[in-house]
Amino acid sequence: MSNLTVRVLFALIAIPATFLLLWLNDISRLALMCFLSGAGAWEWARMASKMYKGPSMQVVAPIASAVLVAAWAFQSGHFLGMDPVPHLVGLVFVAVFVAYIIIAFAKVSIEHLFPWLVMQLGAPLYLGLWGGLEVFLLGSGNFSIEHSYKFIIVMSAMWVCDTMAYFGGRFLGKHKLATEISPKKTWEGAICGTLFAVAWVMLFAPSVFGLNYALSAVLGLVLAVAGQVGDLLESTLKRWSGTKDASQIFPGHGGVLDRADSFFLSAPAVVLMMFFINGAV
Repeated sequence: MSNLTVRVLFALIAIPATFLLLWLNDISRLALMCFLSGAGAWEWARMASKMYKGPSMQVVAPIASAVLVAAWAFQSGHFLGMDPVPHLVGLVFVAVFVAYIIIAFAKVSIEHLFPWLVMQLGAPLYLGLWGGLEVFLLGSGNFSIEHSYKFIIVMSAMWVCDTMAYFGGRFLGKHKLATEISPKKTWEGAICGTLFAVAWVMLFAPSVFGLNYALSAVLGLVLAVAGQVGDLLESTLKRWSGTKDASQIFPGHGGVLDRADSFFLSAPAVVLMMFFINGAV
């Protein structure tokens, strides 16, 4: 079976399954977010382990990240009809941070201690504490995709940006964007991806996010820039660790960080922008 066939077959299963989880209920949506962050953290810890000697955090990192995502959900009060739980994220992160510090001083040699701690702690920081803000893009309720419109807009905008950046770079690309990190990326591709992402967001953000067209354009720009920076961040991590694909969790597509690298930086950026504008998402 060719790689293209595997990619297509997996996509035909994964895309409907994702929409089913988004449609079903609060638990399924939260489970999806915890899975994405946890799997991404496992991939991050796996790559970080190749860079500095120390204990593997491939069990601790995904658990810590998933718990941080759940903490964001329960602190927000957006899920399961629960009242908000104040300061929950801060308490969980302090516990995670202390656990990593203890492991580092107990198990890591002094020459690798600081770089090991920084790289390994990056998993729950990036995928859990920062990435967990993505839960604010989801609403509460059963059997309705309307509760996930904001999430879908962000994900689809990232797909549009990535796709059009690829074609823009292929047909128009002349000036390299980041040769040492991702040699195939070009400024022309990045600009094409950004323009199409802005246009895409402007189609839907006024009705879904309640923004005027000017702010919708700004939202699209934030999405596109943050998404492409997230892509470069993940490419940098792979180059540092000598890794081609973050994992093979998604047959034919690589890992969570290969498919959703743009989303983990862009979605929280959108959430923060909406809090800045409206005081809520």
